Amino acid sequence: MQRELRRLPELRAPETLLHRVMLAVHAKERLPWWQRPWLAWPRPAQWVSSALFATLVAALIYFGTQAWQLSGIGNPLDKIWLWIMSLEPLWNWLLALLNAVVLVIQKCGQLYLFIGLGVAATMYLLCIATGTACYRLAFNRR
Repeated sequence: MQRELRRLPELRAPETLLHRVMLAVHAKERLPWWQRPWLAWPRPAQWVSSALFATLVAALIYFGTQAWQLSGIGNPLDKIWLWIMSLEPLWNWLLALLNAVVLVIQKCGQLYLFIGLGVAATMYLLCIATGTACYRLAFNRR
């Protein structure tokens, strides 16, 4: 199949294609800055639009929760806060584990830390090597 495709002559583009592409490129270049993609805007305009967007989101959250409270339904942020507070035992457990790791590192010295980091780096490199070997084995073109 590949040989047959290589035998086919190359297709030529229409003569007007280059002209149409250049017209489209120049038309996009002539657009005013506010009609271009946001990343192409001038940096001060990006800062102002980001600040306005953040203010809008904060105002929507604030006034939305006020509307919820005035309607008598209750504050939806209270439910979110209760859910976050239910994670406090997990946070305390992670903090205790971190303190234990710090204490072990302080008492045992940095040698074990470097050994552990070396083992982790070696395992990472072995995973990359295994993935590369599997990819080459699966997609080997002969």
